[in-house]
Amino acid sequence: MNGVRGAAVLTAGVLGLAGLVVASTSPHLAGAEPVLVVSTLTATLAVAGLAAQPWLARGRVGAHVAVGSAVLVLVVVHVAALLVLSPDDALFAMSPDGPTRARMALISLVLLVVVACLGVLRRRLGWSGPTFRLLHGGFALLATVLGVGHAVLTDGALEAWGTVVLLASGVLSVAGGVVAVLGRRPGRRLSRRPAPAARASGTGPAAAPPPPGRR
Repeated sequence: MNGVRGAAVLTAGVLGLAGLVVASTSPHLAGAEPVLVVSTLTATLAVAGLAAQPWLARGRVGAHVAVGSAVLVLVVVHVAALLVLSPDDALFAMSPDGPTRARMALISLVLLVVVACLGVLRRRLGWSGPTFRLLHGGFALLATVLGVGHAVLTDGALEAWGTVVLLASGVLSVAGGVVAVLGRRPGRRLSRRPAPAARASGTGPAAAPPPPGRR
């Protein structure tokens, strides 16, 4: 993993810790039921994971799969905790008559499941690299935008500085998603100098006939 990707993953981790601090010290969670605390903290960690995911995609595939699985589990726990806390309110929120921010969250969850299924079925699908990156990365990018938008629009523990953390995480994730979908590797430059073996054998572009006086 090059310096740019490493710095991006580290930034995502710092943003995740900052989000946990903001959420856990928020008056919104003071005296709240434990299930609400669990729901809020799991959502905060999920956003941090989404911020790191695209930067892991082309460098550390194993870490990318592990973090992606963790994000999906965290989101499911987040939703399950809300269902336990208030089933009627949670079901209404996810219904067609619910608020827009709740539908954003529901669509984001569905997209995350689709992204996970595409990752598992990649070899069986037989798609080319660019096609897979476009669909897998594109759906993940849309899921992130909707998920972060849902968190920003929701009145809760991640207000004020929490909103700053959410927006920064979203920007980091979108930037990484664009890089991953386009298939570019930041921080790397193509060298125009041929390999030493190519120069020695005279097959590289730098090989040229010696001057007439030196034959």
